Amino acid sequence: MSEPDVAELLSVSQAIAILDAAPAQPWTRRVKISDALGLRIAADLPADRDYPPFIKSLMDGFAVRCADVATVPCDLKLAGEIAAGDASSKSINPGEALAIMTGAPLPSGADGVVPVEFTQKTGPMHVMILQQPKSGKFIAPQGADCRAGEILLRSGELLGPAKLALAASVGASELEVFAAPTVGVLATGNEIVPLDASPSTVQIRNSNNIMLLSLMKRLNCEAHDLGIVRDDPLDIRAAIELGVAGNDVLLVSGGMSMGEYDFVPRILSDLGFDLRITKLRIKPGKPFVFATRGRKFVFGLPGNPVSGFCCTLRLASRLLTRLGGGVIREKWIHATLSTALPANGDREFYQPAIMHDNQLTPLHWKGSADLVTLARANALLVRAEHEPAKSPGDVAKALEIPS
Repeated sequence: MSEPDVAELLSVSQAIAILDAAPAQPWTRRVKISDALGLRIAADLPADRDYPPFIKSLMDGFAVRCADVATVPCDLKLAGEIAAGDASSKSINPGEALAIMTGAPLPSGADGVVPVEFTQKTGPMHVMILQQPKSGKFIAPQGADCRAGEILLRSGELLGPAKLALAASVGASELEVFAAPTVGVLATGNEIVPLDASPSTVQIRNSNNIMLLSLMKRLNCEAHDLGIVRDDPLDIRAAIELGVAGNDVLLVSGGMSMGEYDFVPRILSDLGFDLRITKLRIKPGKPFVFATRGRKFVFGLPGNPVSGFCCTLRLASRLLTRLGGGVIREKWIHATLSTALPANGDREFYQPAIMHDNQLTPLHWKGSADLVTLARANALLVRAEHEPAKSPGDVAKALEIPS
């Protein structure tokens, strides 16, 4: 079978439209807050009360009536102390001060706080105020952070350490979350051997699985290593069936092109999958496959690692984001080129590059198997089909590579 003309292939934008239209409905579940890191919250989370729930001191010092300290230095009677967590309803009278700790409630009658470094104890029951306070300074009003009922976390937000702390502060010991998509990662090819094996002169170690498993973790997926399957149709079929049964998504690397041993697309079709994408106008990564069957999804990735990396980061990540309850937000880098580039060809081109100090340096392109160059890169320079030549200083766009 002959290769189709490049013009007959889907563009990247057409492939994105197909991926974004796929019915990727996320699952939800309830988890302990300690198990929610890296997941997305599935329901809006409101504040259970005002925060702070009282007028709060922001400094260690002395609560005073500003009217009593119109001039400094000023000697005030020390009427006691308020610590953080002190629930007593203390108040101050004219001519008095109360020692107060950070986080403690401001006593009735006070409207200012003088930090301790601007005071001097003059006796067991007296304090000298050395700096004139300003009304409201070093004080947080009740509800200054948020009001009761205010939505603090919106459905779909990714739960990192700070957002989990916020959820804990409003008493959310359990959270409704979108379940992390489960992704199986399978490599194919007689030339592929496990990492701990000694490859012959015509074999290579399985670098694709560790690369894709790591990318899945960066995309907040639950990834499963399904190992390697040889180029045998029956073995590949069995491995795909097993991978599909146990996961929401299956990533298969290798066996996607039109050679004698490229069985994967035919097997997917035989298994009842709808092959929505089979080849793209993209470089690297032309033999890219996207197949669906109900709520199951398979991405067929080229065997060359740079191709598989680019297709996963640019394309597969979109569906995985939606499966995890997220909203797709393309994060483009725009920077100036450090060097000239020739005109691009008839496929959208992704070239490893280094982004530093808002300058983008394309790395020498040595082909889609060049892991050495990919490992040096922190970005992928993206060039449109038939993009004209560029000069040093021209603006280019790139995708950041997850570290």
